[in-house]
Amino acid sequence: MCDRATGARRASSRPRWAALYAVVLPQLTALAVVEAAGPLNPTRILTCCILVLGTFVGIAWWSHVNRAAFGLQQWCECAPGTITVRVIQSRRPASLARHEPAVAVTAETREFVQV
Repeated sequence: MCDRATGARRASSRPRWAALYAVVLPQLTALAVVEAAGPLNPTRILTCCILVLGTFVGIAWWSHVNRAAFGLQQWCECAPGTITVRVIQSRRPASLARHEPAVAVTAETREFVQV
């Protein structure tokens, strides 16, 4: 994309690590307490399984929420101006497909061009 040697800065959006810690640490602490609490019984095993599953769900939720921030970590400041996005509609209505020509938008000129 950009030449990193020119001093281009990274995108300002960063993953929210504090949210991950807030989701995972209480569950891991509760799991440690349950493990140290006493003898094996079905209730303790079920509680441990629920806490472990809840921890993994929390991590998956956090990574889903922060997926854009992970994608932007490698971008520099000039990256949005160098990327072309093409939107392709699916399942166009049949009446529009017969009567209107296809149109493409170019990112460089921001003009409509007949295809």
